[in-house]
Amino acid sequence: MIRFLLPFIIMLCSFGGYATERVKWEQGQEIGVELKENVERKVTFPEKVRFAVKARYAEQFKHSLIDNMLYITPVTEFTEKLTLQGLDSGRFYVLQASVSEGAAKARDDLIIHINESKNEPEQGVVGGSRLPIQAPQLTPIDLVQFASQSLYAPSAELIEPTPGVRRVVVKQRAMANLYRGGAFTSEVLASWNGGGLYVTALKLINVSTQAVTFEPCRIRGDFYSATAQFKSAMPAGHKKDFTVIYLLSEKPFDIAVQSRELLCV
Repeated sequence: MIRFLLPFIIMLCSFGGYATERVKWEQGQEIGVELKENVERKVTFPEKVRFAVKARYAEQFKHSLIDNMLYITPVTEFTEKLTLQGLDSGRFYVLQASVSEGAAKARDDLIIHINESKNEPEQGVVGGSRLPIQAPQLTPIDLVQFASQSLYAPSAELIEPTPGVRRVVVKQRAMANLYRGGAFTSEVLASWNGGGLYVTALKLINVSTQAVTFEPCRIRGDFYSATAQFKSAMPAGHKKDFTVIYLLSEKPFDIAVQSRELLCV
């Protein structure tokens, strides 16, 4: 009997070595991700995501993104805030990634989930721990929605009050080469600040003879994301030959746009 049980016990011990860390996503909260140099860690999101890749990341870590799974392998020690956006929901997943030799969870799969329970007390995830949220926090989605309403609402009464958001000065002007490929020219419309981020609205005008679908990864600058009001623009001269985009950045627009990095790859 022991002869038959032994392989089963060994198999159980083997599976026990592959732990899983589960954290709940909350708007405005960062998710702590422990990493160790040269150790790959898998992060699974509740939906397909895109990653705002910056040039400096190549010196910090290797990564691959497959549907809703991010595989990340540090090549040096760093502390970095990584932002990914859900393709379906538009949610922003902000990972506070840190690399250290003593990272206890570096080999565990990290699963980020959305808790749909309405009865559970609202909590946030910070550094892998659940902490009560004392007050609602401004999120990137709130900023984009406020900017869109400010530009398109028929009257000021229809703009939802968003405490903590203020309009900032930005020069309204045309800009060249913001969109790689030259299909769009761009005009800066307005900018706002709140929650530690800036959102800037720009009008992209199609100057080609064909309809063009907006691709966020063609935007140049030190931005986290680019959200389009309309996904495509009709050929030049058509009354719908434009779209409006909302760019999120940590720095004011005039500084963020100086970078020639593409938003993502």
